[in-house]
Amino acid sequence: MATEKASTRTRIMKAAVEIIGKEGNLGATVREIAEKAGVNIAAINYHFSSKEKLIEEVERVAMEQVTLIYDSLLDGRGSLRERLMRWADKLMSYLIDYPGIIYMLGAKVLQGENKGAGMEDYLSISDVRLKPVVEELTGISDEKMLSFKALQLISGVVYPALIYSGAKKAFGKIISSERARREYLASLIDSLVRPG
Repeated sequence: MATEKASTRTRIMKAAVEIIGKEGNLGATVREIAEKAGVNIAAINYHFSSKEKLIEEVERVAMEQVTLIYDSLLDGRGSLRERLMRWADKLMSYLIDYPGIIYMLGAKVLQGENKGAGMEDYLSISDVRLKPVVEELTGISDEKMLSFKALQLISGVVYPALIYSGAKKAFGKIISSERARREYLASLIDSLVRPG
């Protein structure tokens, strides 16, 4: 019985992540999620209490994945540049596969919501994981300039993924080709260490 409950909950989560994360459908109804999961609507209410609680759970799972991606910056293998490349490639790939995550965080920012997992958590982990690597790579110690460089790097990774998810033609060749994407990311990271 416990396995059946876990299985139903897992199916609902997978369906919600697919609809919200992969398809970017923030307006998904409970009925759509239930249909995709192959369960009745009551099962969603039973396991999550409400659609809002289900969405909070999707956000939590997304932030866990983003945290793992940021944790790759702590991996001591390779140079700082190589660690930044791995982080940037993983983050961009994740956001390409799950563009709804960008939409979800963006919607929270636009609505002024700071509860649950979201932009505040994302910015906090960026501060703790990314800025020290950028500081060590660039030699910049001025807090304001360091924040600028980290923001430029994050923007350079997130923005193309956002645009690609909405208009594949704009960055299609850069983003969809692993080789071209890595060339772009190398250029982005190299621009951090150049003066100016």
